[in-house]
Amino acid sequence: MCRAEPDVVDAVRYLELLASEAPATSFRDPVADAKARGVGGADLRRFLRAERLAHEVRGLIEQQRRRTASLSGLLDATRDLLDAGDVAGMLGLVTRRVRTLLHLDMSYVSLYDPELDADVVRAVDGHASGLTPGFQVPQEGGLGAAAHRRVAPFSTSDYLADPDIRHSPEIDEVVRSEGLRAVVAVPLSRSDGTHLGVLYAAGREVRHFASDEIALVGEFGRLVAQAVSVGLERQRIGATVERLSSDVCRAEEERERVWRLRDSQNTLMELVLSGAGVDRLLVVAGQLLEAEIRFEEGDSEVPGHDQGTAEPKEADGRWTCPVRGADDYGRLVLSRAQPLHDLDVALLRSCAQALAALLQSRAAGTALQDDFLEALLAARPGTRQLTARRARGLEIDLHSPHVVVVARPEGGLSDRARTWAAVYAREAGGLCSRREEHVVLLLPGADPSAVARAAADSCTVATGRTVTAGAAGPGARPDAAPGMYKQAVRCLDAITVLGATGGVASPRDLGFLELLLADERDVKGFIGAVIGPLLEYDEQRSTDLVPTLEAYYAANSSPTRAGERLFVHANTVARRLERVSELIGPRWQEGAGALEVQLALRMYRVRTYLRATDDDGQG
Repeated sequence: MCRAEPDVVDAVRYLELLASEAPATSFRDPVADAKARGVGGADLRRFLRAERLAHEVRGLIEQQRRRTASLSGLLDATRDLLDAGDVAGMLGLVTRRVRTLLHLDMSYVSLYDPELDADVVRAVDGHASGLTPGFQVPQEGGLGAAAHRRVAPFSTSDYLADPDIRHSPEIDEVVRSEGLRAVVAVPLSRSDGTHLGVLYAAGREVRHFASDEIALVGEFGRLVAQAVSVGLERQRIGATVERLSSDVCRAEEERERVWRLRDSQNTLMELVLSGAGVDRLLVVAGQLLEAEIRFEEGDSEVPGHDQGTAEPKEADGRWTCPVRGADDYGRLVLSRAQPLHDLDVALLRSCAQALAALLQSRAAGTALQDDFLEALLAARPGTRQLTARRARGLEIDLHSPHVVVVARPEGGLSDRARTWAAVYAREAGGLCSRREEHVVLLLPGADPSAVARAAADSCTVATGRTVTAGAAGPGARPDAAPGMYKQAVRCLDAITVLGATGGVASPRDLGFLELLLADERDVKGFIGAVIGPLLEYDEQRSTDLVPTLEAYYAANSSPTRAGERLFVHANTVARRLERVSELIGPRWQEGAGALEVQLALRMYRVRTYLRATDDDGQG
């Protein structure tokens, strides 16, 4: 027992040193004390064995600590990988963690790119100058190829000096430029063995990697491979979802455009069926296509385009589309900063088709209008019954005040002027017809001069030509049209003789000049236009308004002297003159109006006298 006591005491001292985490150098103190006490032989060997065991225990404790720290770091790394938002962020965490776990200078990771059929560096951690993301790792040579073949971590203590490695000039150059020595490569593979990439860690000092370090980094590589695989799959699914969402959005947009095309075509059809004007249709088409659209009459063919096709074509930033129906009407020209989509092109074609249908229906309607107005102007037998039916069909009221306008575009009657006449008459609720040199319009209104001026101005704007126009009216009976037409033609002739090209006039504007200057002198028509109401009143009521007016003028506008001529009181003359004003207006008292009335009275009296003389001669 006495000999065992020193052993126990010495063992306790070593346990105390281990428990207090004393430095390894303090393990020599008990041996030194034993030697100082003169212990030798077998006893001293026991002290030395105790010291060696203490060092082994301390080594095991340090190894356990390192393993515990490594496992803790591995756990933290796993937690970080789970929290990583995307693959790029995940790879940044991976390189930083592996460098920290192995206490090395730098790390990087490469992933396989199927398009390049090569591993490409995606993330780098630590100080690096030549090794950057995007570097394509050669397939042959280097630690990565060896690790990939072995499907296990592969390391070297001094890369450039290791003869067992299959070197690659490109990799050797990078290692040399970075000053790397110790390198470990960990293959990254999916569970089915598919190659994902390689994780690298390197130091700038010679270093032999311990087996537990290799095991640790291998385990870390498996975690990284699983996380990267999941991340890539999630990224692929995300890309697929994004693509599908984009496809859905495009499908929704396509559906909206299809519905928009359908609604737009309905709108165009409503315009055609309602008989809207060309200008109105072009405005609506421009709104539907959010563009500036104009209609060019004439040849619809576009140089450089397929002849005969009705498809819209693009040239010099402008889109053109032929407008064809029974005839070749022209083309639509569209200008827009934004490009046209397929459905926009289809809508432009629909606009052209709608315009062609509108012009074709206008042509058919214009033919009916032409025939109707020609029938009115000709005043053929049976016209009255035909007029009533056609007027109802064309929704025209010939029993309301209307006038006749004869308009002549200078330079000839062009297709544009003919089209304008049809559109203008339709929109005004009237009729039109076309002669060789002028158009004839029968339009609602009570002021022939104002109606003619409005029509002439509109024709000038539409054709770009000066327009001269004569007008007559108003009339409120279908059978008044022939007389008004003749008067309007005489007014046009008088304007021409006066050299007033571009002018507009009615009988009221010209007075007796209409009769004097016109090629066809309608004396009866002039008398009827000026004093016709008076003659009719006298004939129906057996009054003497015309003789009273003649006596009044002969008496120098004196009612008293006129009464003496007629053998009536001056008050009677005054009452008769008031009736005259009611029937033909106050113009008979004005200068030019009085001259016309006196001229008409004189012509009436001479015609009456000559007819009476002719009747006496025959008797």
